[in-house]
Amino acid sequence: MDRQKRLHEIEKRQLTSVMNKTKWEELRRAVANTLLFNVPYQIKYVLENTPSPKFLSKTAYQSSDWDDGFPYPTASIEWMRILPIVKEACGYIIEPEIHDVTDEFHHILRQLKIPFVMEGEIICIFGYVRDTGIFEPEEDETSV
Repeated sequence: MDRQKRLHEIEKRQLTSVMNKTKWEELRRAVANTLLFNVPYQIKYVLENTPSPKFLSKTAYQSSDWDDGFPYPTASIEWMRILPIVKEACGYIIEPEIHDVTDEFHHILRQLKIPFVMEGEIICIFGYVRDTGIFEPEEDETSV
């Protein structure tokens, strides 16, 4: 992606950077080296209107490459949505195994000090945001 176009779009939309190349690389490396399953993700780039893939599905057999196929340039990632639930096929007759790695993924994010937001079962990591207040804990969480 053209750097000047990306910077212009970021300025026009008044976005603030939350992640940088180093943090994206630390995340990629930690997930690739820690988790046994390639959890599916969806990415929206600053200059694109549609994320790729268009949908994340808990019922589909999806996985994403956290090693060689990780998206670059990371400086263009507006947000990434991760579904930390992997459906593993066991054959035609046997029901698929479901692997929930939410706790492990949360541990990685906290260890790397990467802010994230939960949307139901989906973990959202932002490269850019308009309002950093989205990372503030809700009142219910602080009163516990």
